[in-house]
Amino acid sequence: MNKLLVTLAASVMLVGVALADSGTASSTDSNDVTVESVWTCIGDLLLVRPIGAAATVAGFGTFAVASPFAAMADATEEVYDTLVTNPGEYTFCRDLGDFSK
Repeated sequence: MNKLLVTLAASVMLVGVALADSGTASSTDSNDVTVESVWTCIGDLLLVRPIGAAATVAGFGTFAVASPFAAMADATEEVYDTLVTNPGEYTFCRDLGDFSK
């Protein structure tokens, strides 16, 4: 349990350091990093992305079971998009901390 807690704390600190503002940006920079955006990115990286990856894998498993029924209804492509492609794009194709998609 302690090893897991230490690993989690180290991961959070490393992500925080990686996303922290170095302070060298000018005041007119539109990409200012706020504490709120750093925590959003950390939450996205440590919580939302793994859940999205699991949803993609589970969606593929569900598609494997449902594909014969989808083929009978001639909706295989739509079922695949719903169960596999959409969660995969949400997990792997959007920017870190961007929940607008």
